[in-house]
Amino acid sequence: MTDETVNDPAKTAKGKMQLSADEAKKKSETERRRSLEVRASFYDKLSALDAGSIAVTVSVGIALLGKPDSRFGSVHSHLSWLLWIAGFLWISLISSVGHNSLFVKVAGLEAEQAEDWSKYLGLVSASAGASEKVAEIATKYILDTLHDRINKTALKMHHTDQSIYRAIVLGKIAVATFLIAYTLVMVAVIHLWWITR
Repeated sequence: MTDETVNDPAKTAKGKMQLSADEAKKKSETERRRSLEVRASFYDKLSALDAGSIAVTVSVGIALLGKPDSRFGSVHSHLSWLLWIAGFLWISLISSVGHNSLFVKVAGLEAEQAEDWSKYLGLVSASAGASEKVAEIATKYILDTLHDRINKTALKMHHTDQSIYRAIVLGKIAVATFLIAYTLVMVAVIHLWWITR
């Protein structure tokens, strides 16, 4: 017989399973963060497009107001269309900015939660390697505060979920009002083409 250590297959399998679970968790977190970044980037671009469109709408409105017959007939009708378009674009802009600010809040809540648990797990691991008396005190502290920490985590997760839900609703409002505004633009352009042909 040799002095080589015999690996216990159960321990090896458990270690591999733990490693694969950790890898899956890290991959899931990475994908979630990437998804949040992509969403925020989309709404940043939508905000810029809304702001530019509002500027163009205001410029066209000012040009129409400068016409001598701006108070009468078809020009007045076009100004009404422009007001509706600008209103929908403003709603889209405000919703986009609100969406992104809520995702900034979500990122802060998640970072805070991760830091809290990291500190707590650091305390648990430090107590495992400490002397018997220190370990006893640390264990008592850990057990006394565990329920509190679980409640705080649940509350933070609830706030995070609420913020994500609100951001999704604002995102849908932003896209819907943007589409409505540009549909009105297309209808107005077709109407102008129809009456000037």
